[in-house]
Amino acid sequence: MMGLTTIDGGEICFQCILLKEASMKSKILLFGVKAIFLVAILCWSAELRGQSKETIEGAKKEGKVIFYTSLTIHEIDQIAIPFTKKYPFVKVEPFRGNSEQLLQKITIEERAGRPQHDVAQFNAFEAWQLQKLGLLQRYKSPEAKNYSDIYKDPEGYWTVIYANYLVLGYNPKLVKEEELPKKWEDLLLPKWKGDKLGMDRDEGVWYGGLAFAWGKEKADKFMRALALQDPTIRKGHTLIATFLSSGEFPLGLVYAHRVEELKQKGASIDWVPLDPIVVTPNLIAMGKNASHPNAARLLIDFCLSKEGQTILQQQQYRTPASPDIPPISPKMDPKKLKLFLADKRVADQYDRFAKDYYDLFVKGKPE
Repeated sequence: MMGLTTIDGGEICFQCILLKEASMKSKILLFGVKAIFLVAILCWSAELRGQSKETIEGAKKEGKVIFYTSLTIHEIDQIAIPFTKKYPFVKVEPFRGNSEQLLQKITIEERAGRPQHDVAQFNAFEAWQLQKLGLLQRYKSPEAKNYSDIYKDPEGYWTVIYANYLVLGYNPKLVKEEELPKKWEDLLLPKWKGDKLGMDRDEGVWYGGLAFAWGKEKADKFMRALALQDPTIRKGHTLIATFLSSGEFPLGLVYAHRVEELKQKGASIDWVPLDPIVVTPNLIAMGKNASHPNAARLLIDFCLSKEGQTILQQQQYRTPASPDIPPISPKMDPKKLKLFLADKRVADQYDRFAKDYYDLFVKGKPE
């Protein structure tokens, strides 16, 4: 083997040097191929999730998304933390309020010429008001392609993220199963008169849902008779469920998912599926003047994806809109229940139903 003698008598092998250089070039080439392949995989996976390269790059430049939501602070974290883990280049800046507060804030900001929100998520009735006012932007999320048509706007202005089932809850320690009402009209029996039923002070949606499900005449007659039963009026379905489980009253008009959550925690509470169950949808939508539209698309897609819907189901006990995610309890399977979705017909006449309900159940009554 040819070599070169060094000053100290050692020998350099030119062939070895050439082999080492070839090996180094091969490693560099292999590293470059791997890097290109990894980038391709990342881009491909992003496109599989329905997010184009332009959306990803745009979201990186925007850096944040402003999220107006009616979720609790804890529930916001349950969404935001895994979202930012998946998209570390997007910071979620939430603003929390109830649906009425969020509607008011958005409309005031719009009139002032300073729109803030990118994504809005709250009760459908308020979200539909935003649509009427022209304050929503079209976005058909690819994650919602398998959703029921009744759960998404045909023009793409909104998508249902989860649904609330308004049901009759009861305390098993106070009511035996055989004594439970079998239909809503059973609440008019004498044994349920006088602080036996807990109800929210604002049940205009329930009133409207029954009016369209039964017919207005039957619903009006039922509500007048139910008011004469002197139910206990409280503010908030979660509060009613809590009082119900503690034994303050034997029956309560509550959300099924809250009952299931309390049951999981060992509370004395359950619910019975009467016909019909009025369902109130909760929507997610993009603001018309979103400052961070690409980041908004990513957040909406995440909330409607299998991962986001699973968080709603497993961590928040909600009823996901996705047909691919089962409810937290088999008892809440929509295929086994007689549901009535409180849709835009109810929303259009909501003020009248809310006033009629207030006049019957709240007006002139002690707080």
